[in-house]
Amino acid sequence: MKKALFLIILTILAVSSFSDVYANDLPNRRIFIEGTSVRPDFLSFFSRTFQDEAIGTGYPIANNRNDAAYIFRFNVTENHDPADDNQYVIKISLVNNADNEEVLTFDFFFSTSDQIYEHSQSLFLRASSYIPPYSEDDLIIIQAYDNRWRNKWIYLRASFDYPIRFYALQPTGLLAGKGVYSGESINEADNTMPLHHVVIALPGATAGLEFQLLNFLSLEVNFQMYLGDPEKNMFYNMALGAELKIPLKFFRNIMIVPYGAFSYPLNVSPVYNTYPLYAVGGGAQLCARGGRHGAFFVDIKFLMSFSEAVMHNRYGELYPNPEEIYYNRYMIGLGIGYKLGFFNRK
Repeated sequence: MKKALFLIILTILAVSSFSDVYANDLPNRRIFIEGTSVRPDFLSFFSRTFQDEAIGTGYPIANNRNDAAYIFRFNVTENHDPADDNQYVIKISLVNNADNEEVLTFDFFFSTSDQIYEHSQSLFLRASSYIPPYSEDDLIIIQAYDNRWRNKWIYLRASFDYPIRFYALQPTGLLAGKGVYSGESINEADNTMPLHHVVIALPGATAGLEFQLLNFLSLEVNFQMYLGDPEKNMFYNMALGAELKIPLKFFRNIMIVPYGAFSYPLNVSPVYNTYPLYAVGGGAQLCARGGRHGAFFVDIKFLMSFSEAVMHNRYGELYPNPEEIYYNRYMIGLGIGYKLGFFNRK
């Protein structure tokens, strides 16, 4: 029940992210603020003040002028009009960056920064009122434009896992291919006990780093930990993994990521005499946009070992033969988690 509730909550969060329209990323409303002043303190004051006004009224600020749709420009000079008591004049302009056309320009006279502070909001709004308002087409542009969540150089991945491990019993050395026994030989067996396949389903977790090398190719390296072996539940299995992924970006808010997988065990339970050195397989992630910089995902994969897991006979004096029991090992991995991206790719 708790697992089902967790899945429902995570699904709701993922779906809600679909409707998260990032108006601040709309290209035709970004502004770049620049200015000059006869006094350095005025330059710092006006730059900071107008930036605060832009953020407060919902206009995104571009880090460089080439990314901006409009330039908000100011110039502070001394007032040389002897009839005016104000010592300074600030000239404010709004420039369309596409064609460098000056959309609006006006002056404001003042003597101290306190005077301008009282009017900073109205001055900014007067200029920004000439920036076109949002339209329905703009909202479509936002959704198409804001694909940064799936185009990062590096992702930090964390997931809750529920691996289901299958140990398929092999007939090697067993009585009638399925039983342990006592006696001098298999032909003189007296006490016998049939064995069965072993299935272990206990929780675990994975942490990893994914590198998006190309738009269609990623490589993830991760650390896996999960509980249990055929004898006790509290054994902590640990492994290193690698996944070669192919991100399929056919949908706006969904990404399907098939991958090939490799796993190498770091520690082995003492119930085994020998254990497969590695497992290989494949899987897929279904990713849903989870904010601007990451994604929620559901993960399913299948791994198999190409050598047998050989277990010590743990049935003691009653059924001491054979000394080793052979299994083929398979795993179905189920996981649900989040990956957070860093550094935008073009």
